[in-house]
Amino acid sequence: MKNTKFKEGFTVVEVLIVLGIISILASIAIPSVTGLINQAKATKIVTEMQNVQVAVMNYGIYNPDLKGLEMEDLLSDGYLTSQPENIEIDSTNPLEIRIEYNGTTLSATELKKINNNILIDNDTAYLVVKY
Repeated sequence: MKNTKFKEGFTVVEVLIVLGIISILASIAIPSVTGLINQAKATKIVTEMQNVQVAVMNYGIYNPDLKGLEMEDLLSDGYLTSQPENIEIDSTNPLEIRIEYNGTTLSATELKKINNNILIDNDTAYLVVKY
């Protein structure tokens, strides 16, 4: 009987097959990860909009006249702890306050997917507090 000794290690073909499989798996996983990142950003923005909405409602309990309300009023009176990014208050309408998202990173439809209470007007996402 002939005693043969096998070489240890991988062949070039085996390495190329493994690299091919890894690249296919990566090409499948990367788009889903970026989709999850965008969804997380949209959830953060919607949550901040809802926090501002609650702050406006709480402010309205003690201050019945909300005309001319600004974000600084909510911050200085302690209804908000920090200034939310890309969110503004529009208090020009005498019967409602609009909490608007004015950022460009996410579209209004992406925010509406997170919360159906989000309203859309000319690709501007907003929440309303009526008083």
